[in-house]
Amino acid sequence: ILALLFVGVAAGAYPVVRRLTIAAALALPLLLAAQVALHHRNMVAARWPGTAEVLRAVCASLNCSVQAPRALEALTVESSGLTRVEGSPLYRLQVALRNRAAWAVAMPTLDVTLTDARGEVVVRRALRPEELAVSAPAELGASAEWSATATLDVGERRVTGYTIDLFYP
Repeated sequence: ILALLFVGVAAGAYPVVRRLTIAAALALPLLLAAQVALHHRNMVAARWPGTAEVLRAVCASLNCSVQAPRALEALTVESSGLTRVEGSPLYRLQVALRNRAAWAVAMPTLDVTLTDARGEVVVRRALRPEELAVSAPAELGASAEWSATATLDVGERRVTGYTIDLFYP
């Protein structure tokens, strides 16, 4: 930008060149800010809701969309439990997620790993929210909690432990 201004001032004999250079030096930072806002449109729209309609209008012409941001750092597994269904090889997994952010975030996929007494993996599954609940939301609201239950078939192997990790596919 300084180089553009220097060229514009140095072209003292050409006032048109100077005006165009100054206009470019003022427009380029604005264009850069617009590009950054468009690139981070989901987070911008979530944190500053007043910008959502403008971003949707821009995205309509650019074939993009504005959605809830993906923010794993805002999500926690509040509680979980794994119990065996009596007399069957099925286990029931109960999980509760909480969004700690002040804005809505996209629902994650759960990576569930069941292990045996030796710590070896018995079953590992990725469970999308719609697999856990018929009415699973696409996003988890600001400071909201969501609970669901899944039934897992492990055959005849015995499960003694489990882990739950969150991720976005």
